[in-house]
Amino acid sequence: MIKLNFPNTPLGFEAFKQNLPSATVKNLTIGKYWILIETHYGAGLVANPSEYNKNEFVKYLHAVRGQSTNEIIDFCYSQNALKRAIGCATINSLINTLNLELSTENGLDVKADADEKIVVVGRFPGLGRKLPNAYVLERNPGPQDYPESAAPQLIPTCDRLIITASTWVNGSLETILSLVKNAHVSVIGPGTPMSPLLGRYGISRLAGFVTTNPKEISKLIARDAGVKQFKRFGRFGVLSIGN
Repeated sequence: MIKLNFPNTPLGFEAFKQNLPSATVKNLTIGKYWILIETHYGAGLVANPSEYNKNEFVKYLHAVRGQSTNEIIDFCYSQNALKRAIGCATINSLINTLNLELSTENGLDVKADADEKIVVVGRFPGLGRKLPNAYVLERNPGPQDYPESAAPQLIPTCDRLIITASTWVNGSLETILSLVKNAHVSVIGPGTPMSPLLGRYGISRLAGFVTTNPKEISKLIARDAGVKQFKRFGRFGVLSIGN
């Protein structure tokens, strides 16, 4: 994952805030890898950006459950990574709902020309198989990755840019997009807010996850399950929002 800066709020937050319905938070689940917020509109996921701490989970559960989403999405103003992520998951619970019409393709299914330069922010599972020639930017780079310091050299010259949704939560998405010149941009991952409002910022494609069984997803998260195990209790899909 890449983190280039930490501005005050996630990209599009003010626009989301003005357009989202109000609901009551039914439940919060925090696991080692994922965070889930449930409302009667839906369930929102984001990756857990912090070390798991049971005491923090209990504290936030008491603070969040039964509260208005209008209050909890303001957690996005926080400089505390976990609190901020809870705010983002709350936004997703109001956006990533069952009535979304999504295509069934995978976020990494890219129909690119052979000579197109693809840059990916985040080392996704199966990336080497699906996009073997992609340039991968990682905060903790492996042997085939580039460090985040290479972003200003790689991103402006790419034809396609695929970005992990974690950058939306940690605040680096806006900085990454500022480096784009003419690339087709996708944001992908279960924590992606599947909203056309993000098209305002030059994003053309969103790939995310809609939960159909929040109770079972909650159990999986509590057992530190990964994304692969979510498939039975939701659906992955893609929303095209621009050219």
